[in-house]
Amino acid sequence: MEKEQRKRIEMIPYLQDTMEETFQCTCREIQTVLDTNACRIWRGFHDAVCECLETARALQRQNQKGRLGYLAFSMMRHALWLDRLELRIDALDDGFYMDTAEASAYYHADFLQDRFRKDLECLYEKARSRFIRIQNNELVQIRQAYAEYYYSLLFCMTEFLTGLIRETVAGSGTETADGFRIICGGYMDKAVVLYKEKEEDEILSDRD
Repeated sequence: MEKEQRKRIEMIPYLQDTMEETFQCTCREIQTVLDTNACRIWRGFHDAVCECLETARALQRQNQKGRLGYLAFSMMRHALWLDRLELRIDALDDGFYMDTAEASAYYHADFLQDRFRKDLECLYEKARSRFIRIQNNELVQIRQAYAEYYYSLLFCMTEFLTGLIRETVAGSGTETADGFRIICGGYMDKAVVLYKEKEEDEILSDRD
């Protein structure tokens, strides 16, 4: 039992260097994909944002949702059980996650999926060469640990697209509140503010 516990503790540190090297190689391939398929990737991302905003706009017309305070992009770690890399997009009013009128959509990063699976197979093989009788739950641990590299990539992509996302919000007809924010992070967890709209008093201060 003690030996099995030690195996679980040692596995991820043992794979750390391999994870970093694998991801660096993959990033070069992904950059080529981004360069050649940027329009298609943005179109899929844009469609998911629009789906979320359309639902929010419909709820606003029915007086079931207030002006949007946040557009939140969240890494859906539970989707890893389905072997999917997903972002959840939520249009939230000032109630934030207490907002009861749900307006959400999902973006599946399909252009990353095959590479993610290919990388995982290499990592599983590396782990099996060192540790015997690896269990499914230990493969899940490897998948979760390595997914963080891909989530960092999705975060960077979302950050890069922030300007286009804001334009999409502005063109959607969805009402936004003063200080509207675009945020990205874990679902119902810590998030980074990618964009914050100036509030009215800040605009007046700038004019002075």
